[in-house]
Amino acid sequence: MFTLRQYPKFTHLLKTAAQLGLLVLIWWMGALIQRKFNLPISAGVIGLLLLTAALLSGLFKLQWIKQGSDLILAELVLFFVPIVVGLIKYKALFLTQGWQLIVAVVLGTVCVMVCTAYCVFFGFKLESKFKNHKKPQDASNHKIVHGK
Repeated sequence: MFTLRQYPKFTHLLKTAAQLGLLVLIWWMGALIQRKFNLPISAGVIGLLLLTAALLSGLFKLQWIKQGSDLILAELVLFFVPIVVGLIKYKALFLTQGWQLIVAVVLGTVCVMVCTAYCVFFGFKLESKFKNHKKPQDASNHKIVHGK
């Protein structure tokens, strides 16, 4: 009899494909929202906001998308291949106005790094605040009964 447990690689592949399908579905929902409300934000960003809200609210569990998102992040460099092809195709434009592109990329990268650093800092600060708030009252407030 055929069972999926006999084929762990096949099971892993199916799970990853299902998670990628879920991520694409969320992106698609973002595209629908963008078109419906004519928003100037990309569908990917809207989908990311939807996914973040679903994860934070507990509607989605991280395990439902972990393998699929890990695959996408591991192969992220492949998504930049079209950029290299574009640079080769428009070499003359890059040579004449490339400094503007480089300045925009460097400034954009610095802005993203600074914003990420502040978000992580405030996230850790908020997490620390929640942990300290949930700690039980200190032992001095509790009565200790000593035996004889």
